[in-house]
Amino acid sequence: MKQFLILCVFACYFCACAQQTTESKATPTNVNIVSVDSNDIYKLAQQSGKKNTLFYTFGIWCEPCRLHLPTAIKVAKDYDLDFYVLLVDPQNSNKIIGAVDYLQKLDKDIKIAVLKDAVYGDKTQKRNTKFVAEITPPQFEMIDDYSKYILLNNAGKVIMVTNWQDNPDSWEDDSDMVQIKIVPLIKN
Repeated sequence: MKQFLILCVFACYFCACAQQTTESKATPTNVNIVSVDSNDIYKLAQQSGKKNTLFYTFGIWCEPCRLHLPTAIKVAKDYDLDFYVLLVDPQNSNKIIGAVDYLQKLDKDIKIAVLKDAVYGDKTQKRNTKFVAEITPPQFEMIDDYSKYILLNNAGKVIMVTNWQDNPDSWEDDSDMVQIKIVPLIKN
């Protein structure tokens, strides 16, 4: 009887722990994260009050995203762009918390957006593919990679969407690609 009682207490403990884990949601605190779809991105660019708005797609698990982010931040500051880091993971993914922590250590005032689950679903690759297909104008090749620079003018028109093929020399450093593909459009 004593063993049965211990077994019941043990089972109840594990059930309580399992229930607690499934009910918790991954939501960062004290951070303003804008949930967006492609139409919201166009509107943010139109309402920014700046000549250009830059969105940079980011996942904390993506090494090129982390390596290229300082270049994106620098170009945004150097050229007075409205700048958002666009998180590609689902809104209530634990990866969002890690990404927000990482971003705020780089720049406490960084603007963060996340793709809407209601529009793009909860599978990272599928949501990214759908978003990139929507945001990429026909004159650019649609490649659903990450670490993308999406540059819009103040009319909300997408004027550049980069992909990995724009940076063939070194996947670790995209500063030359930014100088060739992004900066001339900003100066124009």
